Amino acid sequence: MSDPFFKNLELQIKETGTAFWACRSCVSFANTFGAKVNEKLKQMDKRVDSLQEKVEANTGGLEEVQDKVETVEKRMEKLEKRTEEREAAEDDGMFEELRAREAIRRNLVVYGLEEPDQTIKEGKDRLEADKNECENIFNTIGAKARRTDIRFCRRLGERGEDARPLLLGMTSETIKCEILDRAKELQNTEYQHIGIGPDQTKKQKQAEIKLTEEANRLNREELTDQDKAKNLKWAVIGPRGEKRLVKVPDREREGTRGGPSTRGVRGRGRGTWTRGRGKRVRPEDAMEDDSERPPRTRTKQ
Repeated sequence: MSDPFFKNLELQIKETGTAFWACRSCVSFANTFGAKVNEKLKQMDKRVDSLQEKVEANTGGLEEVQDKVETVEKRMEKLEKRTEEREAAEDDGMFEELRAREAIRRNLVVYGLEEPDQTIKEGKDRLEADKNECENIFNTIGAKARRTDIRFCRRLGERGEDARPLLLGMTSETIKCEILDRAKELQNTEYQHIGIGPDQTKKQKQAEIKLTEEANRLNREELTDQDKAKNLKWAVIGPRGEKRLVKVPDREREGTRGGPSTRGVRGRGRGTWTRGRGKRVRPEDAMEDDSERPPRTRTKQ
């Protein structure tokens, strides 16, 4: 080792605290190995950069997915809230309907009963006249009910040309049911033109209207050739509050043939006479002038 080289080593130790020396073959190997290591490091840097780009891209996609998940969760929360509100409203509506039906379970409605004479002006007097007429009806059909069994009565709607329905509140449901059961006895009496039915809630009335609409739709769109050949149609039958949709012969129309149902509204009864343009008269009145003109009457059987 030459003196200049040794002095160079001493200077290196003095300045850096360490010294390094290698032979030429070692230096050549170190340079070659170092170049390879540097190349590998560059390749690794490139891979890291590529992975970083992919991670950043995936992070953006994940953020987008997360946003969508949050949006779906918010929608689900809204739907759940609406569902709960709807269920609560349905429960409230159901209980309200039950309460309404309980409130009217002893009520009757009389249809077609003439209103008190116009000469009776006072409301109290008109009310008493209606109660008296109701007691006459009870006696006519053989019911045990009396006017004292009427808790209240009032006419429904505004006064007009036609007689308004008369709402009756009875003292018990048993009395109400007896009147409904015996209402068929109105046939062939002076009260055969009136009808008696149970009081109904708004939902019950709407349900019967929908049944009628559905019957019309079925007759218009879904009658088969076989139904037409047999002269069948869909019809709503049954008493008020118990109506149902069934297929019947076309000649049978509710309230027009076969007399009134036992517990429904009693419309035209059997034995009603018609003359001229269809004005109803009682059979005994129609018989009075039969000798003066050819008979133009018919009896519904």
